[in-house]
Amino acid sequence: MPRVLLLLLALCLPATLLADPRYDLEDEALAAVIDGEPLSRRALELMHAVAMKRRPETTSSEVVFSLIEDRLLAREARANHPMTALIADNKVGYAPAVQVEERVVANFQAMFAAELAKAVRAEKGGNLNGIVSARRPVTPAVWQAVFGKPRLLLEYSLDDKGRAAAAQHALLSYVLGGKPGQVTLLDVYAAQHVQGRNRLHARDAGFAMEQAEQLLERRYVRHWVAERSGLAKADHDVIVRAVEDRLVREGWTSTIGVTADMHSDNARLKALAAAVTPEEVHAFYLAHPEQFRRIERVKARHIRLPDFETANRVYARLQKGDDFAALAREFSVADNAAAGGDLGWVLHGDKLASWIESIAFVQKPGTVSKPFRSPGPAGGASVWEILLVEERIEGLQPADSESVRYTASQSLAKQKALQHYRE
Repeated sequence: MPRVLLLLLALCLPATLLADPRYDLEDEALAAVIDGEPLSRRALELMHAVAMKRRPETTSSEVVFSLIEDRLLAREARANHPMTALIADNKVGYAPAVQVEERVVANFQAMFAAELAKAVRAEKGGNLNGIVSARRPVTPAVWQAVFGKPRLLLEYSLDDKGRAAAAQHALLSYVLGGKPGQVTLLDVYAAQHVQGRNRLHARDAGFAMEQAEQLLERRYVRHWVAERSGLAKADHDVIVRAVEDRLVREGWTSTIGVTADMHSDNARLKALAAAVTPEEVHAFYLAHPEQFRRIERVKARHIRLPDFETANRVYARLQKGDDFAALAREFSVADNAAAGGDLGWVLHGDKLASWIESIAFVQKPGTVSKPFRSPGPAGGASVWEILLVEERIEGLQPADSESVRYTASQSLAKQKALQHYRE
């Protein structure tokens, strides 16, 4: 890999974050040394192969750049934020260790897909059941010991007694690499997000066993990679560290509002949006009119028909090119039939507009709708409608409207967060 290209990649990073990556061309097995940690060509090849599965045109140089950037930004993040803020540790999502483990295993599965499939086929029975020595589904007595009496709670969790009981119940016993192991109910519980925990508290024994099998699969992958893949321990550790760095980086950029959705409940984005001034909102409005376009009014016609069969006949004639207004005068049962079904101009925000007139705002001009059912006049039977939008006039939302203030302040908050990130 050219030394000049890699050095240029490193120089693209913020000056305050440079970690002095080195590239030793004398050692052909070494691709680089990032922050004191060797990156072998073997590890780079594996990570490059995974990256190309997501984006086939990815180059190995781009992978190295990404590793350097992830390492430097993760180090910066760890220095300024607690890990609980970087890899979310809350009552809703997966625990940080579970997030890391899932991502690591997914990467190893992508790197060694064919080899792992061959190894599993070689097990007794051609699947992982071959290493399982015992299965113990959760019984009502075990659920009782773990959760106590069934009750409705706002938040589900395990107390010390429940944790002890869950740890005692082995859903799966297995032998892996000549050593016995177990997947306990506590292991399964600890690996869940809030929906999974809710299913366990609902005493879903089938779900518990499915999750135990997934955990066994992860353990098998980790064991095979460590013991049978031929991957050096240093390369194994580099790959795991790369996964952790990426998760920390993702958490940090979300925390500071760079990757958070502009409508998300991100504390930093909310604070930045609240600080946006009316002058900034107005300047943004003038600079980005395309973000504030709306349909001001539409000109439309309709044909109201008493039943589905008649509606389909009229629609078929419209498809052949018959005049819409003429068919409205001939078949419509609406009050404006004599006027060719003319609805006139329907204004944006008109609270007196009918249901059919409101639909006209979402239909493209020059198009005829398929027949659709409508509630019909007040107190009357339902009818079928065919709608034609003849013309649509667009304009801008009022500069002093709440929707403009909200959109502009959120966009400006996102820009400020991104500017801080780049600095």
